Amino acid sequence: MGKKVHSIFVRNPYLRKVAFFFPIQLLMVHLKKNHIMLLFWAIIFGFVTRAIAPKYGIPFLFLDPEYLDNVSFFSFLIVGFSCGGFIMAFNISSYIMNAFRFPFLATLSKPFLKYCLNNFIIPLLFCVVYIWNIVDFQHDNGTDKLEILLHCLGFLSGIILFLFITFGYFFSQTKDLFGIFGLKETPDMDARLAEYEKKEDRDWHIETYLSTPTNIRLCRKFDHYEKSMLMQVFRQNNYAAATFEIISILSLLILGFFREIEIFMIPAGASIILLFTMFMMLMSALHTWLRGWSTAAFIIFILVINALYQLEPFNIRNTAYGLHYNTRKANYDISYMGKYDENHVIQEGDVNNTLEILNNWRRKNSKSALATKDKKPKMVFICTSGGGLRSTMWTFHVLQYSDRVLQGKLLDHTSLITGSSGGMIGAAYMRELYLDKQNSAIKSYYEPEYLINASKDVLNPVAFTVAASDLFFRFQHFQIGNDIYTKDRAYAFERELNENMNGAFKKKLVDYKVPEQTAQIPMMVFTPVIINDGRKLFISSQPVSYLVRNDIQKNMTRRPLYTGIEFTRFFAEQGSKDVLFSSVLRMNSTFPYIMPVVTLPSEPAIEIMDAGIRDNYGIETTLKFMYTFRNWISSNTSGVVIIQIRDRHKNMDVEENPAKTIGQALMRPLGTFYSNTFSMQDYNHNQLLEYCSLWFDGKVDVLDFQLRNDPKDNISLSWHLTKSEKQKIINSIELPENQNSIRKLQELFEQDQ
Repeated sequence: MGKKVHSIFVRNPYLRKVAFFFPIQLLMVHLKKNHIMLLFWAIIFGFVTRAIAPKYGIPFLFLDPEYLDNVSFFSFLIVGFSCGGFIMAFNISSYIMNAFRFPFLATLSKPFLKYCLNNFIIPLLFCVVYIWNIVDFQHDNGTDKLEILLHCLGFLSGIILFLFITFGYFFSQTKDLFGIFGLKETPDMDARLAEYEKKEDRDWHIETYLSTPTNIRLCRKFDHYEKSMLMQVFRQNNYAAATFEIISILSLLILGFFREIEIFMIPAGASIILLFTMFMMLMSALHTWLRGWSTAAFIIFILVINALYQLEPFNIRNTAYGLHYNTRKANYDISYMGKYDENHVIQEGDVNNTLEILNNWRRKNSKSALATKDKKPKMVFICTSGGGLRSTMWTFHVLQYSDRVLQGKLLDHTSLITGSSGGMIGAAYMRELYLDKQNSAIKSYYEPEYLINASKDVLNPVAFTVAASDLFFRFQHFQIGNDIYTKDRAYAFERELNENMNGAFKKKLVDYKVPEQTAQIPMMVFTPVIINDGRKLFISSQPVSYLVRNDIQKNMTRRPLYTGIEFTRFFAEQGSKDVLFSSVLRMNSTFPYIMPVVTLPSEPAIEIMDAGIRDNYGIETTLKFMYTFRNWISSNTSGVVIIQIRDRHKNMDVEENPAKTIGQALMRPLGTFYSNTFSMQDYNHNQLLEYCSLWFDGKVDVLDFQLRNDPKDNISLSWHLTKSEKQKIINSIELPENQNSIRKLQELFEQDQ
């Protein structure tokens, strides 16, 4: 059958010209030989069609790119420019790896340009699909038609601009057969059709090719040229291409030195494409210089890097800024945990310190009720969930809105804020503004500009830092006191947070000790997870050993389990109180891979990850605090209000379970376990809240504020939000269940009047 089909193509001149059309044969070569390059294309196609990582908002980085806080012609121009770079990297890599399979190319003028022209199928298809998805996405999100047109023109202009620059280089640097050997081109060369035979097994037969975008020509015969002459043309072109790739990579690395300048904070989608472009260029450059040894050299390179990573100079660990890493390391072992767990003097001192804070809180909230001696205030605990920038914005929005409705009473009555990741960043920003208001630094913290600040992009500088420096060289450093730290994506994250929020977090952890002690602001307790053993790291400006200890029960005998350590006490000799507050927020928000794992100065080295792994909503910490001070709270308050600010509904609809492929069936157990992690936390927290009534005599009201974040209308888990996602967050406060929580809050505080 195969021979019969082959014979039909060979004998029929029309079918032959189609089947052996150079663009078609190049596509066949890619499908047969260039699987890594196709993998890069498949991933990018998946991003722009929303088939890959829509939950994490990756497609929106391409369909709604933000530059200088705006989605504009220029943001799409930059993305288009990076796509032009990727297309040229594809052309160059493909040329280096495949041009020798098509000897007729060496007989053409400007062989590299002709190759790129005929290698159009995948890039053209990508541009069409990308523009179609831009139009579809932005139309669905209510973008004006003229604005959509400008965005598409920006994207195409960026591609054309890069191609123009690139071809200008190759016109001057690449040569053809006639330029290298001084041969003269005869007029009849284009009229001779190549015979259907291969000179070597690796040669692919071509009969027609595009000489210009609108002109198809017959291929020249090349058998009268010596093979060495043809290969010399390809070698010269390959070296010119490899030189261009090295220049491009070096240019990007040099740009990394200027990444703190605002105009160089390019859209995150462009940074992702640049990252793929560099990988493709490195791969083809290796192939140019090492040829058949390139794969082996790459494997050896990876093995060497992997081995060197174990050595201190090559293992560039991320740090918490302000901590001292050049002093004696803290000793992290079970004996330390046991020593402090059994030290009742320390625990009693910490309890007394917090009791003084609670007394200050009581005096602060009793001033309006002096005439009614028996009147007691409500105590509020705020528990906020993680979830990237959506949780930052949602938490801030809920607190700002609720406090305004209650005329400032919500934050006045709040004693403790706990939670994880982005939610704690939003709460910390609100607390900072609340402090500024009391210190007369601002007139009001209800201004819309603050909500805008809480929703600003943080991902662009992080992504560009990854592309320009983190994966290759980290030459830049900065100094705090006598300590030197590396500028990496963690530094970019903290810097951008402070830029967005007007320097709100340019403080040390210790700077909040006095405002918390005087109950000027609520306490905040952060609980990132220790990767080494899964324990919690309790971070607070106050001593809180009572949150770590095992309570002794008179009617129970058991072996104690140490569930965590206290940051400020454990790292006291390493300057724990001087750690930057922005680093505390980052440690509590360290989502895998997006942010680097934080290493602390201990032996063995403690590594830190996101608090959401163990207690995404902060309920465990809140209930431990309540349990410790249950008698005081019961005697001095009219009850407790626990406000849960959630980035998803508590009772989610049961997902459909359609027929699965073999791959889906194999991955479902692990995938289900991960996707249900927060639901399982909810079940456990629900039980803990039920048991609360057994040891607390007072009234407890649990109010939920839930973000509208349905699986079919998902708000991305990312440090970037689109305009439509921001609007969904703003509108979520109007959901009936959230308005019910607002009314319930009003009723509870009216009872305190």
